[in-house]
Amino acid sequence: MTKGQSNSTSFTLTPLGGVGEIGSNCTVIENESSITIIDYGILFPYEDFFDINYLIPSLDQIKNTEKTVTIFITHGHEDHIGAISHLMEVFPNAIIHAPRFAKKLIRTKLHQAGVAAKIEEYSEETILDFGSYEIHPVAVTHSIPDTFGLVIQDKEKAFSVLFISDFKFDLNPLYERPFNYQKIISLFKKTSKNVCMIDSTNILNEGSTDSERDIVKDLSELISLPRREFITLFSSNIHRVKTILRLAQQHNKRVVPIGRSIHHYIESAKECDLLGEELSVLRREEEVKDPKSSSYLYLLTGCQGDHFGALRRVVAGEHKFLRPMVNDLFIFSSKSIPGNEKKVTRIYNQITEKGADLITARDKLIHASGHPSQLDLLEFYKKINPDLVIPIHGESYFLKKHVEFIESNNISDALYINNFQRILFHKNGDVNLEDLEEEQPLLIHGNAMVIEREAISRRRKMACNGVCFISINSKNKKLDLTTEGLPESINDKLDKIQALAKGQLSKKLMEKDPDQIKEEVRIFTRNLFKNFLGYKPITVVHLL
Repeated sequence: MTKGQSNSTSFTLTPLGGVGEIGSNCTVIENESSITIIDYGILFPYEDFFDINYLIPSLDQIKNTEKTVTIFITHGHEDHIGAISHLMEVFPNAIIHAPRFAKKLIRTKLHQAGVAAKIEEYSEETILDFGSYEIHPVAVTHSIPDTFGLVIQDKEKAFSVLFISDFKFDLNPLYERPFNYQKIISLFKKTSKNVCMIDSTNILNEGSTDSERDIVKDLSELISLPRREFITLFSSNIHRVKTILRLAQQHNKRVVPIGRSIHHYIESAKECDLLGEELSVLRREEEVKDPKSSSYLYLLTGCQGDHFGALRRVVAGEHKFLRPMVNDLFIFSSKSIPGNEKKVTRIYNQITEKGADLITARDKLIHASGHPSQLDLLEFYKKINPDLVIPIHGESYFLKKHVEFIESNNISDALYINNFQRILFHKNGDVNLEDLEEEQPLLIHGNAMVIEREAISRRRKMACNGVCFISINSKNKKLDLTTEGLPESINDKLDKIQALAKGQLSKKLMEKDPDQIKEEVRIFTRNLFKNFLGYKPITVVHLL
């Protein structure tokens, strides 16, 4: 990626993921001697990829570098750290710089993957030196503890670049330190030109984003009810978990977490001293003496309708001892991520059909987003007064709307970018764009393996059209045919199809090249099936 680097350039910045999409975050900062990778997260499939686990950014443009590689992690969400083990396999000697909570989560991930790495914890007082520029972490508020933005400042003080992919502009948070915009102002005062690369997730929301503090009242009213309750939420939202535990303590209820991810995040939070005396209300599943008692509140994973989430399993009656009952109350302290609405609505319907009640964020103020809305952004920009805003962290439509918002409010100049567009920050304060060759994200399947897109295409065809397997013995011209995934009614025609296919095995055909034999039988058999089915199944021919 060194093509755009010159003596006039202090550094370049290139998003490899996370721009034009929500997920798969990865941004590369590069100068003459070093590369810094900001985050390396996963993107869950937005279409039917047939059991693909997740997608990750391609590193082809930097994987052969001879420069020093450093990794800077902004926070612990999966779309920022979920692919870290893949990254360390490419750059095993890179040092990871991460805040406290993300460091714990990353160490667990790497241990499970059997990957070693050096992880250094940073704080807001840390300054990382990369020769032509420095990185200054800035504490921000978000929906997971220990979230940071960063200010990239060149040594010649030509400019500062504020990069915050996830945040909410909360100046009176319940548990976190307030958003430290004063540090940004202080750093901006030192440079001639100031650039912002800012979260666009909630740009369509005209108002302000609620604080975690704002949802306590309604949650308390619900938790105080003398009913057995199930609350589903994002497991990583330790602030929300802390609030629920505190309210359960106040209302004399015991909290039972159910689902692997909620246990993982709670244990990690305990190790980081993010949870205190409220831990006394926690109970393990095996400690529940009367599962039907209204003194229990169950924290469930799977708020997005995940098939393996605890919420779906409980509602479907697949949990070992929990079944929905008429007086139960299901509380959704979350909102559906775009694309998951149908899965979540299906669970709403199942809860209703079981006779239980449900409360969502449309009914009560029980969820607060982790991203800034329009009024938050307007207040933030007025405080820091940038010269240029480059929207990031959002779908393409969101980025465009963010640009329009900047321009219509006369905030600053605005620049729309996509993944694989390199931004060149020159020593004289100029900013230019350079288009790079776009790389498709990698598809991760099974045991953290990369699977090629061609294999997915073939898998899709097999799933839609079924499969026919043909084995041919070249010595005696015996032909065996079996099928998978075809209508049972075709079974009555298989003998006829097999006989017709075998009839193609003439002496003349068998004298041809083996690949020609297989191809001619494959084409003939597919056309036979089309006569009966109206479509052609995938056909695989083996020549023995």
